[in-house]
Amino acid sequence: MSLKVSVNQLQKRLPELLDRAVESNDVCLIERNGQPYAVLVSISEWQRQTIGKRLDTLGASYRVTASEQRRTEELLAKRQNSRLTRAEQRELKELLQASEAILLRRAEAMKQV
Repeated sequence: MSLKVSVNQLQKRLPELLDRAVESNDVCLIERNGQPYAVLVSISEWQRQTIGKRLDTLGASYRVTASEQRRTEELLAKRQNSRLTRAEQRELKELLQASEAILLRRAEAMKQV
């Protein structure tokens, strides 16, 4: 969940907002003069976002394409409602294996990031 506070509210509620960021992963948008000014997030959320962006810059072999993601989701949804053809089963298996390989590459790269 995200909430908006002014700089004045931030000064009065900082301990509470810090606790919410850490315990609930809430995002606090801080405004100054009614305009977005800064964001308060937990360190785990900040690391998740920055590491994900860094991993994405490593290249295509570290990302699932939008079309692959969409097709995987289509096949998984279809599998819940009906039987997949043999060709669809093979395609889904290949897509899932490729996704797993990407996740493993990303996990290995995280050790070095």
